[in-house]
Amino acid sequence: MFRFLKNAPQLVVPLSTSLMFLGLTAPTTYSQDAQPADDSTEVVETGESGTDLGQEDLDEAAILGIDAKDPADLRRVELLLQSAIKKGLSGENSSFAKKMLGSVLLKKAQQMLGAMRSAPRNRIAQLRDEALRTLHEALENEPELVDAHLLIAQLNLLPGGDKQAVAESTTRAIEILKDRPVERSAAYVLRALTWGPGNEDKRLEDLNSAIQDDPKNLEALQARAALKLQEEDVAGAIEDMERVMAEDPNNRLVEPVVQKLAELNRLDDALNLLTQALEAKPSEGLYRMRAILYRMQMKEDEALADLNKALAIQPRDPISLLQRAEIAINNNNLQGAKDDLRAAERIDPRVALIEQAIAVRCMIAMEEGRMSDAISELKKLIESNPDNLAWQLQLAGLYISDDRPRQAVDLMTAILDRDPKNVGALRTRADAYLNIGEHVKAIEDYDSAIAAIGDDDANTQLSSILNNLAWVLATSPEAKIRDGEKAVRLADRAVRLTEEKKPHILSTLAAAYAETGNFEKAIEWSTKAVDTGKEQEHDQVDQLQEELDQYKAGKPWREKQEVEENATPILSPDDLIDT
Repeated sequence: MFRFLKNAPQLVVPLSTSLMFLGLTAPTTYSQDAQPADDSTEVVETGESGTDLGQEDLDEAAILGIDAKDPADLRRVELLLQSAIKKGLSGENSSFAKKMLGSVLLKKAQQMLGAMRSAPRNRIAQLRDEALRTLHEALENEPELVDAHLLIAQLNLLPGGDKQAVAESTTRAIEILKDRPVERSAAYVLRALTWGPGNEDKRLEDLNSAIQDDPKNLEALQARAALKLQEEDVAGAIEDMERVMAEDPNNRLVEPVVQKLAELNRLDDALNLLTQALEAKPSEGLYRMRAILYRMQMKEDEALADLNKALAIQPRDPISLLQRAEIAINNNNLQGAKDDLRAAERIDPRVALIEQAIAVRCMIAMEEGRMSDAISELKKLIESNPDNLAWQLQLAGLYISDDRPRQAVDLMTAILDRDPKNVGALRTRADAYLNIGEHVKAIEDYDSAIAAIGDDDANTQLSSILNNLAWVLATSPEAKIRDGEKAVRLADRAVRLTEEKKPHILSTLAAAYAETGNFEKAIEWSTKAVDTGKEQEHDQVDQLQEELDQYKAGKPWREKQEVEENATPILSPDDLIDT
């Protein structure tokens, strides 16, 4: 069957610092009526008696500000303070009013950020811009308001933000926090996020400063571990993550580092790191992560044991259920896979929309022979990730299995237009051409695929490509296409690569010898193909026997497929049969 291959995850840099505001308490809505006033805050002269003309407004603002929480109350305090400053305040009153106005505007901006969580998509950018204007106004009144500087940085880390503004705001916050090292540590981490490719040294410098200010800053340690992994300093990365786990054995930040270790093919290091974390404090998340690594090492039994442990700790973990469902499919336990899939979707109906759930439904459909349903699910995956080449190759394979070879040809041609030496696409298009009787085109693609592979005998596709090309050269009804000698060379190489263990490849070598007229050799290898097929309970034993009988009669084997294209419409995912 086709196996689903996920793209290796990219390097993960923690963004929790940039999203701290999401934890703020906020009203369910934020009124546009609470926009900052355009009034000038210019200070005017005091009265003749020497009293501040804005004193009364300031006093009222101070009293109201004690309990002001909702946008309307904050707006009223804001207007009173602006009025007081405009009417005239002196000395401490002026300084106090500006500080208070800065704090009120900061709180107002925080509420806008809270409102962003439930705002329509087309309103989010507007709320962010309003919040930024409010924060800048706050800083005009209170330049040392460090939370405003940090909030400006956080907002600009969102898509469409200004990275330069992040750097400037965090730098100013770092200066203000010179006597508050723990808070300054968080600001260093925030600034580290602004350094892009080519500035890894600056990012590392900020992370080092963050850890120096606060050796227990887990986010800084994890980010530095990720950066070290990017530079392939595996030992340094593991050292940082061990420090993270010493402070918080159940810290989920270990997962991105484990993912990167896996990406670097350091699976043993990743497993050791997870095992250490599990010994300190078992958790469903770490068991699930270790199960995924075991699956990457093809250790399905160990993976299943870890998933069972994860689900014993947290039975309502949909991701572990989906992982277990995939293992069940590989173990031919379709009912178990269906049960886990349904359980995951009952826990959270949104699970049905994630890639892994779609992949599980696709694999179940494939195993049950519902190829059209599998195609529909796989197309849904590709729509969410159109650059995933592995899924496109699998889709082409499904098209062929569902008697839609011409659609497979079209899909693979689009890939080959961009990447003419893509071995998987060449091989799959050649297979599709065979299904519609286009032997010349199939041979061209197989030859191109073999040339692209070269001398790499370790290539997992090579034996199949050699076999398929040898088969068409030996069995095509078109005499001008057949080439028995070349077929023998190709099939012999395929047999050696597979250690004489594949009945259908042994059968191809027999067909090649028959084409050259060497029926003694043809019978020898065909007999071996039949015997091996019976030992393995191969599903094509009957055809293998027919081929052997043909050679015993002194006749070569001829075969040409011309599949009639399946015209049955493919249903949309919403219309699929419930698995």
